[in-house]
Amino acid sequence: MLVVWDEALTKDKNRIFNYGSCKLVVRFNKISASELAGSVNCQLFHFVLVGSKIWYSGSTSLDAIPYTARYKPILLSQHPDTVLICNANIYNVPELLVKYNVTLETTRKEEVIIHIYKAVGIVETLQELHGEYAFVLVDSNRSYIVRDVMGTRGVSYIQYPSEAGPAAVAFRSSLLTVHDLNKDGQIRHVKPGTLMYHDSNHVWRRKVFGDVYQTPKFARNISTPLSDPPSSGFSQMRLKLRSILRHVVTQRCRSVGNIGLLLSGGLNCMIIGNVLREEQIRGLRTFFLGKKCAHERQSASRGAEVLNAQHHDVIFDEQQAVKDIPKVIALMETYDTSTIRKGLLLYTICKYITERSPVDVLFCGEGLDDVAGSHIYFKQTKNAEEYQRAVEFNLTRYRARDGLDKIASWFGINIVFPFLDPLFASYYLSFSEEDRMPRFGIEKYFLRASLDHSDIISEDFLWRHREDWVDSVSCYDKFWLDKFSKTISSTKVDGERYKEKEKLYSHNTPLTEEEFYYREIFEKTFPDQFSMVPVISRPLLGVGTDPSPRRWPIYTQHLCVDFLKTVRAMI
Repeated sequence: MLVVWDEALTKDKNRIFNYGSCKLVVRFNKISASELAGSVNCQLFHFVLVGSKIWYSGSTSLDAIPYTARYKPILLSQHPDTVLICNANIYNVPELLVKYNVTLETTRKEEVIIHIYKAVGIVETLQELHGEYAFVLVDSNRSYIVRDVMGTRGVSYIQYPSEAGPAAVAFRSSLLTVHDLNKDGQIRHVKPGTLMYHDSNHVWRRKVFGDVYQTPKFARNISTPLSDPPSSGFSQMRLKLRSILRHVVTQRCRSVGNIGLLLSGGLNCMIIGNVLREEQIRGLRTFFLGKKCAHERQSASRGAEVLNAQHHDVIFDEQQAVKDIPKVIALMETYDTSTIRKGLLLYTICKYITERSPVDVLFCGEGLDDVAGSHIYFKQTKNAEEYQRAVEFNLTRYRARDGLDKIASWFGINIVFPFLDPLFASYYLSFSEEDRMPRFGIEKYFLRASLDHSDIISEDFLWRHREDWVDSVSCYDKFWLDKFSKTISSTKVDGERYKEKEKLYSHNTPLTEEEFYYREIFEKTFPDQFSMVPVISRPLLGVGTDPSPRRWPIYTQHLCVDFLKTVRAMI
């Protein structure tokens, strides 16, 4: 997506950045056809907003752009004063076209945003959109910058002061394009659920248009049982929750492409997989990443058989992962340990997919454990109030990260997260803390009980232990992170500098040599942008300092609970 600078701020007008977030095309000045053809994975649009006028490489003529990229700015003959630049998956476009009696002028479904905006204004438009998005919309009077409620698409900005006239504001989806131009302050994230706009004096304002706990207004356009008021009856609640789960998955099946699923055989991915199977998705491909000894490999293979999917076993190599660290940090724009570890796994999977599979839409079960409050350490909460505080903190921290999307986009893959749909999140979080807390030593008990005896998932998958994705890569007796961390400590870290870590990095001081190495790479790649990571993802409630549950004392206790046996004993 996005807005960057005009020629006065450009160091090299003909530079093509080696970055591919969101598959947008870089073009500063004249680029030959061969250079453009070679930039398939080097795609970013660069614009600058000055007042309410959008500039493109020093020119106001969008028609001068000589290519038809998918992410070319949308400019309509019906509304020639309005330009849309977006990175979006909008899932309710067919319904919106009918509701507003709109016929698309282009092949871009995101065009519907302009039509709705012209009909009802920006705030109501945002209430109508069901999907993941970040976009800039510019008309003759105002400019708007928007990020969706769950924050699955990232956008950040810098405002450049001007001695005469309105200031230029640079918005971007890649730190690599603007971090070296920031001389006056830190790059800032546009927060999830936030609309930025400038007033008549060209002063930028912020407005919150949605919250993860707030039922989105587009839900009113969805037929029953989703639009029915919540019922106090458990059976009715259970049916509605099942309907919502089906809906958030099937909506994402509208994406044109070859569909794949990250699969471990656990609850999260098998819910998605079974709905995809119900939808009779042809050629479904599943992908499991792990060491040859990985204890989840057999469950993933069995899950693929149930889903009737073409299964791919991808072998994970921690030595190669060490080599990939600089690339992953550059793409994800973070030094957060948990995020980077997941990024390394996804980088390996996506690389495999692009080399050996036609998949371009990848379903992922990430986000459910943050919405459901079902990480293992949530079992340590003493009461409902402590549980809810932990959920709120953890969910806010998760929504600030959008790195997995950037990894997938680098490889030209559209990754989707059904459990980070605001429809599901708001409905699940509307139930009481007491309902959502772990019970009988079982995390996600509320969700599991709601799906018990349903056709969405069989009980052997429904009542499996939760296993963190990073932990599932290896076997129980040989944890891959042990060798991984040792390699970093012995070959990548300067011991003398590590001793000075408190002086070098007072903000988010690294606790381990692994964290120190990540921070060193980040600082070299993005100098002085450390505040982009407000807090490191470490476990709550005193269970440990490493984000991996395998390194917590309570991990063994978690494995000792036989979920299915416990539940059946209560019947």
